[in-house]
Order: sequence, then structure tokens, then C-alpha cells
Amino acid sequence: MKWVMAMLAMLMSGNAVAEAEPARQLFEGRCAICHQLPEPDMLNARQWRMVMITMQKRMQQSNMPALTDDEFQFVLDYLVKNVH
Repeated sequence: MKWVMAMLAMLMSGNAVAEAEPARQLFEGRCAICHQLPEPDMLNARQWRMVMITMQKRMQQSNMPALTDDEFQFVLDYLVKNVH
């Protein structure tokens, strides 16, 4: 029984990593264009939301395409899930 539980835990953690990879790539690809990337655990969920809203405005002011609503939520979810 312990073996089954250990395997399930490994599979679930592997799925979480696999699911986070596209969000991490989007975060790195879009945000590193302008600045060094912050660590996700630097801020809490509320702070990340505010930072991302500010970054959206800055991208628009710089005539850069802002994240779509879905991309915004995808990256925000990634950042919040990786807060330790």
C-alpha cells in the first residue's frame, strides 16, 4: 500500500511539473524581454496580481502586445502556485 501511495505522489508531482512548464515558458519568454525575472516566491498572490496588472499597462505603453486574458491568468496561476 505504501508503494502505491508513493507512486501516486510521484505521478501527481510529475504532472504538476509538466503542467507548469508551458506557463513557466510564457512567463520567462514574455517577462525577460524587458527585465531580469523575479523569483515566484518573492511576492504573495495579491502582490503578483498587482505587479502583473502594472506590467500589462507598461507593455501597452511601450506598444508591446500585452498578455491576453487567458495568458495573464495562466502566468498568474503559475506564479501563485510556485510561492513557497
